[in-house]
Amino acid sequence: MQLCWDSRTMKKLIFTILILSLTHVMYSGGCNNIETPVREGTESLQENGELIIQCDNTEILDTEPLILCAEGGTGDIFWSIEPVTHGAFHPETGEEVLFIPADISGSGSVTITAEDAQGNRGQLMIHLIDEGNPPSIGDILISEIAWAGTLTSAYDEYIEIVNLTDRPFYLNNWQLENAAGSGTPLIFSGKIEAQSLFLIANYAEGSEKTAISCRVQFTAASLSIPNSMFGPFVLTDGEETVMDSVGDGGSHTFGINTPDIRSSVSRYTWSATTQWSADSWYTEGQSVNLKDGTLGTPGASNSDVPFHTGPGEQDALAILTEYAVDPIDSIGEDWAEIHISRGGSIQNFVLTDLDGQDDSITFGQDIQAAEGDYFLIIWHDYDEGYDFETNGYIIEENRIYIPDNPPTGTKDQIVLLCAGHFLDGLCYYTEGNGFFDNDEQQMRDYGWVGDPILGKYGAKRYAEGDQYENTMAAASWDIGADATPGSAN
Repeated sequence: MQLCWDSRTMKKLIFTILILSLTHVMYSGGCNNIETPVREGTESLQENGELIIQCDNTEILDTEPLILCAEGGTGDIFWSIEPVTHGAFHPETGEEVLFIPADISGSGSVTITAEDAQGNRGQLMIHLIDEGNPPSIGDILISEIAWAGTLTSAYDEYIEIVNLTDRPFYLNNWQLENAAGSGTPLIFSGKIEAQSLFLIANYAEGSEKTAISCRVQFTAASLSIPNSMFGPFVLTDGEETVMDSVGDGGSHTFGINTPDIRSSVSRYTWSATTQWSADSWYTEGQSVNLKDGTLGTPGASNSDVPFHTGPGEQDALAILTEYAVDPIDSIGEDWAEIHISRGGSIQNFVLTDLDGQDDSITFGQDIQAAEGDYFLIIWHDYDEGYDFETNGYIIEENRIYIPDNPPTGTKDQIVLLCAGHFLDGLCYYTEGNGFFDNDEQQMRDYGWVGDPILGKYGAKRYAEGDQYENTMAAASWDIGADATPGSAN
């Protein structure tokens, strides 16, 4: 095996020295104060002699720096390696050092020795794997971008890259342009395994601030993906070679950022282009490794299933025709009525007040509706008649009981969506309670163009030809009519 201090290794040495010089806690007590360049769990604890040498991994690439810590010594700790040509330490002495392996040809093992001022020693064997040539353009690509964050937090952003080769690599000082704010690169390092993903996120897994439930390889508080422009996100290696480029700096063509739906931008798994091509990307339609139902697949292969931005041919269409909040009637609970204007499935219908996360009104059941049908959606009381087999969803003929939080009694909004697409909506308020704060803008973001209704009850008026009024104006609602839940007004 030969020692080869090429430009890549020298740059790695300079970079790791810079990291250590900026780590203000390096020389304080204990062995957990250096920020590990490779985000690994503790995999080995070796004890030989009277000193203990602790590290995260005993098998590393020859491009992969490794933090070592010696415990139990007295005075200065001196480090050495056999063969002497296979690596170096920075600093050369101390309880905490960074082992920088040499760029070797072929793989092999080295023996690391720590010795204190009194001659107490500890040894550790490390296996070095020859990384070989660095990745070529197209070997490592950007695979997913969550610019809208998650339903848990808009700051819960992540970017994922993929290694398409059969070899692992240590990504030292790589950059993602425009990923730390517009015009600012995000710098990261870490090991990406063969045929694997590398996840960069604002928060580590397990944080209460994130919906991500899988391992995060690199946590970066500086990650800040612009919402006003789509990149370009340029991925470069430590030598500033452009490996991939995504986006054109224009508005976001893909991804969703609404109060009820957040979705990432994903690359089709068949695409390996390193030039921006909208045909290679889509809005993610599945949720994997996300605890809050956000659409995205961090830590897992992209689904190749795009989110449907509107009703498909199999979906029904409908309008809101009646609503009652705090009713004094035979139902006794808040309800809203929908009228089917085009027959099809109501499986993708969501009735929401925009104040929380809402599910399909059929809880995923494919229920077919005919043109002219009416359905009564009732916000069911959790404490009475809760159906645990259906998580509270009860369907009786044309009545559907849902367990979601009902609208408030003073002011709120009711929005009907199908596959994330706005079908209809209304807002109401009561005397002395004004309008509905910031919810109006959310409604208008969906496509609502009406004005608020004064009253807790309303029935849609008829126009000529026994057709319902097709406007969203308050004047199209009769707030003094008799209630006819589940049938024509």
